[in-house]
Parts: sequence; C-alpha cells; structure tokens
Amino acid sequence: MTSSLDGSGDPKSSSIMKSDFLSHPINDVDVEMGSSNDAPEELKRNMKGRHINMIAIAGMIGTGLFLSSGQTIATAGPAGALLAYIFMGLVTAGVSYTTGEITAFMPVTGGFVRHATAFVEPALGAAGGWNFSYTMAISVPAELSAAATLIQFWDEKTNPAVWITVFLVVIVALNFCQVKLYGESEVIFASMKIALIIGLIIAGLVVDLGGGPKGDRIGFRYWRTPGAFNDYLVPGNTGKFLAFWSSLISAAFSYGNIQVVALSGTETANPRKIIPDATKKTFFRVFFFYVLSILIVGMIVPYTSEALSSSTGTAASSPFVIAFKAAGIRVLPSIINAVVCTSAISSGSACIFLASRTLYGLAADGHAPKLFLRCNRQGTPFFAVILSVLPSPLVYMVVSNKAALVFSWFVNITTVAGLIGWVIIQITYLRFYYALGRQGISRDALPYKSPFQPYVAYVTGFIVFLVIFFSGYAVFFPGNFTVSGFLTYYINIAIFVGK
Repeated sequence: MTSSLDGSGDPKSSSIMKSDFLSHPINDVDVEMGSSNDAPEELKRNMKGRHINMIAIAGMIGTGLFLSSGQTIATAGPAGALLAYIFMGLVTAGVSYTTGEITAFMPVTGGFVRHATAFVEPALGAAGGWNFSYTMAISVPAELSAAATLIQFWDEKTNPAVWITVFLVVIVALNFCQVKLYGESEVIFASMKIALIIGLIIAGLVVDLGGGPKGDRIGFRYWRTPGAFNDYLVPGNTGKFLAFWSSLISAAFSYGNIQVVALSGTETANPRKIIPDATKKTFFRVFFFYVLSILIVGMIVPYTSEALSSSTGTAASSPFVIAFKAAGIRVLPSIINAVVCTSAISSGSACIFLASRTLYGLAADGHAPKLFLRCNRQGTPFFAVILSVLPSPLVYMVVSNKAALVFSWFVNITTVAGLIGWVIIQITYLRFYYALGRQGISRDALPYKSPFQPYVAYVTGFIVFLVIFFSGYAVFFPGNFTVSGFLTYYINIAIFVGK
C-alpha cells in the first residue's frame, strides 16, 4: 500500500490501488479495505446513518462542556473562554474534515491508526494506535469519576465505589452487545444531551434578558465588570494571553472523541456516504453546542464567582447551575445533574468502543496479537473490549483522593494524548494528499473532498503541535512546579516517542 502511494511502486500496484479504492462501489455490502490480515467478516455492519450522526454528537459532547467549562471561564474570563472554544472548535473541525476524507476513501476499523500505517509508516501507525488506544482506555476512569461524584449531589452517604461499580458494569455490558445496540444507546444519550443544551441555552438567554424570577436584565454587564478577560500567572496582556492558552487544553477535552465516526468504518453500512455526511456537519455542531453555550453562560455569571473555581465535580460547579441559582431558579440543578451523569456514562462507553476498535485495527495490521481480532457472535471484538476495560479500576482513586483532583489528572493526561493523535491524522492526510497528486489522481474522484486543503491540514497540525508542546507551561513558573503536574502534561510525549 505504501509503495503504491508514494510513487515508488510499480505501475501494476498503482493501478490496483486505483481500481480497489476509487472504483469501489458504494453500497451496503462494501467490504473493509486495508491490510490483507483483516478479519472483517466478523464485524457487523449494523450502524445506520442516524446512529453515526448521533454517535458523532454524543462523542463530541462530554462532561467537559457541563463541568470543566466553568473552570475555563474562571481562568480566562468570558471572552477568553469564548475565544479558546472558538479557536479549538475551528481546529477540531479541521481535523474532522481531514479524517472524513481519508475515512470515506478507506473505511476501516481502526481509522486514522491504520491510515497512518498504510500511507506513512507502519511504525507511526503502531505508535499512534497504542497511544490512542490506551488514551481512550484511561479516559473511562475520567468519565466514571465524573459520574460517581455527580451522584453525590443527591447521595453523599453511599461510598462512591458503589456507583462506580454500577456504572462500569453498564458501559461494559453495552460494549459486549451488538454494535447496533451500542448505536441505539448513543442515540438516546445524544438526544438527552441535545435537549439539555438547547434548553440551557434558551433558559440562559431568558435569564440574561431579565426573564428570571428576579427580573434582573444582565446583558453584557459582567463583560464590563469584572471584565471580559482574566489574568493568569502574570498581570496585563501577557496574563490574558496565558489565560487563553491555558484554556485550550480544557476546550480540547470538551470537544472529545471526534474520531469515533472514523473508527467505526467497518461497522457502518454504506460508510462512503454516511461518514462524509456526518463529517460535514461537524463545524455547525461545534458552533451551536459549544460556542453558543459558552457565550450565554459567560454573559450570566461573572468569572470572579467563587463557585466557578470551586471544582466540586458535581452539577453545583456547572456554570449553568451557578447562573440559574443566582437568578433564583432552584429546580434545574437536579435536572442538569441527571443528564450530565448520563453524559458521563455515554462518554465512558464511547471510550471503550474507541479503544477496542483501535486494538482491533492494530491486530489487523500486525501491531497487536491476533487475539484481538476474535469476535463473539454479536460481532464484538471481546478480547479487545476486555483489555480496554482493564485500566478502568483506576477510577477507584476517587475514594481516597479528591474527585476533582483525580478528574483534572485524567483530563490533562487524556487530552494531550488525544492531541498527539490529531497531529498523526494531519501528517497522514498530507502524505495521502501529495501521494494522490504524484500519481495524477484527482481528489474530485474521491467519495468526499474536504475544503481548503492542504492548508487546513498544515495549519491545524502546527497549532495542535504548539498546544501539546506548551500545554504544561504553567508548571515552569516560579512556585508552580509539581511532579504530578509535570507528568500529567508531558508523560504522553515520552510514552509515544518510546514506542
């Protein structure tokens, strides 16, 4: 595959690539393309268009929007947080577009990991695959810790370990069932998230315009006092920029698992049509669900509110709840808490799905034991699911440590590792883009042609690299250095290079 794409292979291999990919029929019995070592017949193409579209939404809307966004506003101020989410939203859309183009061309389970193996270098595919798989596996504890602490909003007496166990059993059970059942569960979870976000945006706008019980018209009052931007570490414009840069990590965590659509290529009916359709809508979802939410909440709660930076890990620390309580609306916290709890469970389930399918792809390309190719009669790679679940007991650390602290550790670790995957995606796309040109293949012949390429891949790849490299800059300021802080930001780089 690699030789035929880089132009160094013989004409016969080049013609094989063209006939196998560009002329391949787009239909419901489309077979998996990629390594000859695949066992695609064991996976089931049971996910339809509505599943993929809702999974794309569910994967992008995690606990970050509901919980960590409050800390982001407290750090950067309303305008700083808004800019951070817009900035990372554009980056997210760019990565999603490039992922969609390659995935529509080569819809394989394992997604960008196997694309890197095919188009760049097997070593990059192996390193990126293991990095992403373990990232998703350790993301499960992050989501479970959020769900367990959210339950404490109602039940402070029960040990969090009890709820952790219940939630873990639920998400593991979902991942052992047919992929169609997983898709249906994500449709339900995504519908709840969408309803909550739309409701919160409308309610927030009503409160801002004076429709709350107190009748106080807020407008942009809090953008004037205490201000639109906050300083971080140092005063002045430098401090405002550092606050903005610090918020990029939490914004990236909020946008979550954009690769979920690409990684399910083999289990999607008619992937060359469905995946591009889902990809094209990414930008509008990002703008509506995140940017509008951050704008509204930044208007109705000041960034100086102590509740924003309290990091309790429950709905009480949600900026929406803080704003509605201040407006005199008391019934919403429990509603928000319930939906955010299901959001955490949904995200945890998606993380296991992503980790297991990445392992499947690694095994198909010979980068992992063939054991992970084995599927049960429902078409689930059960050994891959089992390995993906093994790091989940790390979540029991919330029993002996502050839940918010543990959550922040996982946020930093998983976000940086996920961003490394984004860089790999853009490198792979650039290799793919120039290989097509060298062979004289027009991108117009592809199932999906993403806009503004290769500039989007260059710019977003470089930006993500900078975010990774400077993600832990704060620990190098005098008096800020901690071993745990340094490791959570930079240990993933060492692990990736070591692979």
